[in-house]
Amino acid sequence: MVEEILDIRLAKKEDFEEVLELLVNAAGWLRSKGTTQWDYYLTDLEGNKEEVMASIENDSTYIVEQDGKAIGTLTLESAPNEWDMDIWGKAAGEDVAYLHRLAVHRNFAGKGVGTSLLDWAENAMRASGKKSIRFDCIADNEGLNRYYQKRYPLKEVINIHGRHCKYEVPLMKNPL
Repeated sequence: MVEEILDIRLAKKEDFEEVLELLVNAAGWLRSKGTTQWDYYLTDLEGNKEEVMASIENDSTYIVEQDGKAIGTLTLESAPNEWDMDIWGKAAGEDVAYLHRLAVHRNFAGKGVGTSLLDWAENAMRASGKKSIRFDCIADNEGLNRYYQKRYPLKEVINIHGRHCKYEVPLMKNPL
């Protein structure tokens, strides 16, 4: 488990390169596991920089630090982007958050950082009034799907932009 306290904060423009490094690190590891998820960060990083920067500028991307070192990132969009609308259909209203680009540097893998980030995302979105969090991943990324399914039920497998598994996390109010 996470031994030291993580600092999770909104990413700033000056964090852009660190966020990209985390995404490239995760993409390289995913490729080594035989999946093409996030391959575009390896094959066309330049073409994907604008989307990452836009999420930082929109206050949707967070950076995770431990002892002042960036060890992870995640993006929580309050409105669906074009990808989300393709995957999920028309917007369900303003009460849904969309999780993207959750990445933990491989040097910190297996230490509970991802679990802590998912807990944090659920609590943060619940506190902001969201009723659910939606996300997806490539269906052939068996490891990531196993990881998610330990915690969340698989909602659906769809054939849009390839096969993708969809997850939706209901955010019920914490009991008093």
